[in-house]
Parts: sequence; structure tokens; C-alpha cells
Amino acid sequence: MKSNEQDFLKWVDLNIKDLSHKVIALNGATGGIGSSIATYLSYLNSDLILLVRNLNEGNKLKNKLEEKYHNKIQVVYFDYLDKISLANSLKFFKNLAKLDYFFNISGIYHQKYELRHGVEKTYFINFFSPAFFIKSLLEIHKETKVIITSSVTSSFSFKYKDELFKSKESFLNSLNKDKNKTHRYGVSKHLLFSYLDVLRKENSCNIVFAHPGVAVTNLFNKKNKAYNKLFYVFVPPIMKLIFMSSAKGALSILLAASQNIENDKWVGPRGLFHMWGYPKIYSLNAKMFNETENTKIYELTNEFKDLWKH
Repeated sequence: MKSNEQDFLKWVDLNIKDLSHKVIALNGATGGIGSSIATYLSYLNSDLILLVRNLNEGNKLKNKLEEKYHNKIQVVYFDYLDKISLANSLKFFKNLAKLDYFFNISGIYHQKYELRHGVEKTYFINFFSPAFFIKSLLEIHKETKVIITSSVTSSFSFKYKDELFKSKESFLNSLNKDKNKTHRYGVSKHLLFSYLDVLRKENSCNIVFAHPGVAVTNLFNKKNKAYNKLFYVFVPPIMKLIFMSSAKGALSILLAASQNIENDKWVGPRGLFHMWGYPKIYSLNAKMFNETENTKIYELTNEFKDLWKH
């Protein structure tokens, strides 16, 4: 957290209830949004499980937060591209007496087109793997409240709709042939919403959605290599000048965990296009609630369970 740290903590004191002294797991914990959420939860003295790809960075964050806030933190290796890590994480949660909250923060944005196990990488990380993992986690800890970090692009419409819902094969082929980076990202978020909306209704699960607005995060990290070198020289510094910090964007995710959110609502920043202000609860885009489409997405996605066998 930067210069506004005290203002944000005052906002947390006034607005965030029932997140103190809980057992909370979060993936993407070393990213901008994730580390900010971990900091707030440590401030609230909750026990944390940091699910991270980089154990060295995860342990640095753990040591920093434990030294400052004296809460209990565990670090677990976790990667939505690594099927063994997912299986091991689920074993870890089976041995956990309780899990009050799970924050799904991991995700990728603009990516070079790449197939993983026959699935374009953006869909694999943002949709298929989280859908599988969260469903499996809730079979272990049904009472866990799941908070999904989504995006304002999650209302993007599907392409190739005549093909999309015909069969398992046409579903995957329709997704894979989309070459637009931004559209793939938005559709991956829409698909995850569709799947989890059906899951929570069929199984009475507590799953809520939020988005951080336009905040400075690691989604445009040059390690992604999605753009040329000049992009990474100019765009990230400009973003830091224009957009809000990840510490402020994280407040929306925190509020979603703290409040009782109806199924047709989510949490995001106030202001123009819900991008820059402090968070509030507002209505999800109505076109995301196509019951026929969402049910078909749920059924077709479940046919891909072999993707996660190792």
C-alpha cells in the first residue's frame, strides 16, 4: 500500500465486517490485487493460506505480513496450469478443519495465442481450471464463501454462437478460434460466471462476484510477452499515473466477502463506468443470466474433467 494506506485502512475499519479471525485462502496472493487483499486480511488478524506460483515471493510476503500484523500465514504452491499442484492443494484442504473464505484472484489478461492441453491458455487459466478447482473445493468445504475476482469485460458476448453449444468439440473449437486477446479475456470471465452461477444455484453454494475496476495490477507484466518491448516501456508507467492503485481496487473484492450479495448483484468501484471510486454493490449485466446458455455451459464444461487428470 502506498500514500493512501491509512485512508484505506480507515475505510476497512468502517465498512468491512466479519472478516477478522477467520481462515482464508487466496490464490494470486503475490500479485497487486492479491497482495493488497492479503495485507488487509492480515490487518484484520485472519489466518491466511497464500496459494502462489512463486514460493520465494510467497514466503517474502508471509514474512513481511507476519512481522507487521502477527497473524498466522501458510504458503502453498499453486498454479492453474499445473494439474499436480491443484490435486495437492485439494489434499491440503481436505486436511483443513475449516475454511471460511476462498478468494479466486489468479488470472491472465492479454496473452499471446497458445494452446495448453488443447485449450487456449486464457480459457484454461481463467475459466476451465477455476471451474474445476472451485467445484472440487466446495465438495470438501461446502460452507466456504467463494469470492470471484472478475472484470467489467465479463459481459462480453460469445462469438460463433451457432456452433458454441452444439457439442463438446464445437464448444472448444469455437473458443479456440477466437484470436482477439481482449475478447478471449472477457469471454473467459463470462464463462466462469455462467458455470459458477449454475453451480451455486444447484448446490446452494455461497459464491459472489466482484471486480477491481481499472487498477494497476500485474496483468500487463512484461513477463507475459503479449506485446512488443515498446508497449512495456510506455503503457505500464502511464497506467500508474491514470488508474487507481491495486490497494484501492482490492477494496471491492474485500467488500464482496464482507457483505451478503444477491445472485444478480456484484461489487465494483463507483464512478464513471464503475472504474475508479470506492466500492458499492450494483446489478450485474442482465445478459449474463441466460439460463439456457448458462446451463449448457455448465454441462459442456463438466465434460472436460479429463483435462485435470494427471
